[in-house]
Amino acid sequence: MSLTTAAGESLPLLTPEQQLVADYYQHQALLCQWFATLLANELNEEQLQSYLDGQATPLLEALGELPELATAVARLRQAIATLPLLAQPRLELAADFAGLFLSDARHSPAPYASLYKEGARFNGPPNARMQQYLASMDYEVDKAFSEPADHLAIMLDYLAENYRRLAHAPTPEAEAVVAEFVQQELSDWVGQLAPRANQVDTASDFYPALLALLAAFFS
Repeated sequence: MSLTTAAGESLPLLTPEQQLVADYYQHQALLCQWFATLLANELNEEQLQSYLDGQATPLLEALGELPELATAVARLRQAIATLPLLAQPRLELAADFAGLFLSDARHSPAPYASLYKEGARFNGPPNARMQQYLASMDYEVDKAFSEPADHLAIMLDYLAENYRRLAHAPTPEAEAVVAEFVQQELSDWVGQLAPRANQVDTASDFYPALLALLAAFFS
């Protein structure tokens, strides 16, 4: 899934010297894309079944080996393990998604950077900056995803693409640009989502646990 579109372009080939860091950045890209996918839309039947079948287990096991993520990963794995106990898992998860991400932004973890940064209002300066970030890479928000540019899923999708590019050309300059984006546009507000989610009554802990993992990832 991609929430942004860009004109086709060829990326530089890897050199032997870049190989060690390339795997790291590819892994970061995979995680950001995974988070973006889960936060963009509710799970469809096929996606839900993949979690019920344990297809996310290898990824979560690998993440759980990182001490800083272990607690959050264990919580998410427990949430996934209890999904079969729901009477109608897909519908109840869809209701959770709506209650968390599509409801009153004053009392929910609404996924828009503008609500947590300068001015704390929809379509604030963070949205304008994200539009500029996207334009600088010849990207734009996919018309099928009718959300402002500072939606968390779009920001994660953008970050994933930057990590993919770093995997091909990990220059110090490019690394500094990506690190600055994370620090200035994401790290200072993503951690606020998990506590807000914990205050919302949900059928499953899936999304609150996911946000806790996201917070740990960016901490």
